[in-house]
Amino acid sequence: MTLPNFLIIGAQKAGSSWLAHNIRQHPDVFMPTKEIHFFDKEFNFNQGIQWYKKYFTEASNEKAVGEKTPDYLWVDNHYMEGDLPNIHNRIHKILPEAKLILVLRNPVQRAISAVNHLIRSRRISPMHSIDDLLMGKKRYLLQGYGVLEKGQYHHQITAYQEYFTLEQMLILIYEEDVVQNPELGLKKVCNFLKIDESFQFEELKTKVNDSKISKTRLLLDYYIPLFKPFTHYFSLFFPKRIKVYPSPIVIDKLYSEYTDDNEKLFEFLGKRIDSWQRDVKS
Repeated sequence: MTLPNFLIIGAQKAGSSWLAHNIRQHPDVFMPTKEIHFFDKEFNFNQGIQWYKKYFTEASNEKAVGEKTPDYLWVDNHYMEGDLPNIHNRIHKILPEAKLILVLRNPVQRAISAVNHLIRSRRISPMHSIDDLLMGKKRYLLQGYGVLEKGQYHHQITAYQEYFTLEQMLILIYEEDVVQNPELGLKKVCNFLKIDESFQFEELKTKVNDSKISKTRLLLDYYIPLFKPFTHYFSLFFPKRIKVYPSPIVIDKLYSEYTDDNEKLFEFLGKRIDSWQRDVKS
């Protein structure tokens, strides 16, 4: 049975779902539709390699066989029960020749998006202040999800370099290769995977995982979960999507927190990313 020859490993909330949605359309690509979490979840990994292979049984003659699990980039994943650290080591032992695709987003905007995702998915109460969650007394609630740690891209890439060569990695920038020029971004992926670059992708502007949930529904779902089967009706009558944004002071602190890792990343990439500057939203 087939094993993947490429992985989309992250970053979370940086366009990896969009990338997988589009690249899956290519006739030379096979990808399962779900995130497998084989290398980062103890229960799944303990199922063994045959369990992993079953997700690729439908692959036939595709040149590129892959999967997308954005938590693979978070090599320090060990806060929650059942999470496995040293993901990069585990991947290398089973898939030493695999190609790795990374999509990186402004880490401050990525963290803000991640908090909103946690609120919409009812894992964190919508009553908490986002300032307290990111930089205040409630910050501990985010630790198990790696909200801030997942934006330390250079640290994580350096860890992967212990096992994988630069030739095995493709690094895309969300603001450039997904938002501004998705055609070029997908062409880079095709070239990296050595598949037909002339294929015409038809859903370049499709938003993936763009859920719209009202604050009323969020509160009911979180505090009265028994009502969850019925609360979708609230979104019909109160459709405004909740999206919380930190204060300017907290945003300044976030940019300061990422400065050192960003500078190392820019040096590694050989360029600066203008859209990651303080006053540019993404």
